[in-house]
Amino acid sequence: MEKDGEIEVSSDVDNLSYGYKELKDRIDELILTLDAETRLAKEVYALELEIENKAYRLKELLRDIEKATKHYESLKLFLERLGIDPFAQRLTFDNRFLLQDASLHEIEAVNNQSEF
Repeated sequence: MEKDGEIEVSSDVDNLSYGYKELKDRIDELILTLDAETRLAKEVYALELEIENKAYRLKELLRDIEKATKHYESLKLFLERLGIDPFAQRLTFDNRFLLQDASLHEIEAVNNQSEF
């Protein structure tokens, strides 16, 4: 971002005081141009960093959206299996599925851990 350098000046004037004003104006113009280029380079660098950070954040958001979509699909399937319409505006339960297994008189205990 910073650049050191030298300016070499040559002139066709015989007297330095005669060309001083013109020379000073030209040097001031060159310094302003160099300063503008330096500021632009700094701004470009800052913008590149910002773009890089936003691109990384966008990747994270896309991963989160994909994960949420998978969870949403699983939840829809789960609700359907419970007899709940996942697309309904309100959660409504199908009475055929409510407490179906809990209404049985006997409950069988299964101790097969290989299923889990």
